[in-house]
Amino acid sequence: MRAAIAVVLCLLSANFAALAAGNQAEKDADKAVRYTAALESNPFRSDAPEMRKWLMQWLTQTPAFTVTVCDILGPIPGTKVPNGPNLLLQQMFGNVAFQIKNPNKTDSVSVQVAGVESLLKSYSVILAKDPGARIPYLDNLLAKQRNSSLKDHMAPLIVRECDDDAA
Repeated sequence: MRAAIAVVLCLLSANFAALAAGNQAEKDADKAVRYTAALESNPFRSDAPEMRKWLMQWLTQTPAFTVTVCDILGPIPGTKVPNGPNLLLQQMFGNVAFQIKNPNKTDSVSVQVAGVESLLKSYSVILAKDPGARIPYLDNLLAKQRNSSLKDHMAPLIVRECDDDAA
């Protein structure tokens, strides 16, 4: 009888450990979505570097989500682009936040456009604080977003640059 109780306790303990790990992964995903939104609304916040560092570390370590970075951002990741590195990161964070919030929408166009839209939110805030940080390519994407043609505009580029089957 004691052996049976010990086995049951071991199984329960293993189940609780698995649940705890699952809950931590869920908490990390929630944190990723929260950090992404915070960086969209204020890319210059004092804790932005720590948020970006945590998000990048989490992205590289989580097996649950994959972010494909492809050449769809014009001059980014160029070295002389104002805020280029942070905008590229924001596109990645927006991509994974979309995946977390929309687990059934896995097509590359939706996922990549969501990342671009996150970047554009952050870019708009940057421009409000620093009009000299203007990037004409992103200004064009903002115009497409305003007239609801961003997805249609980006789709062929995404298919060409991001889809493995397109190569």
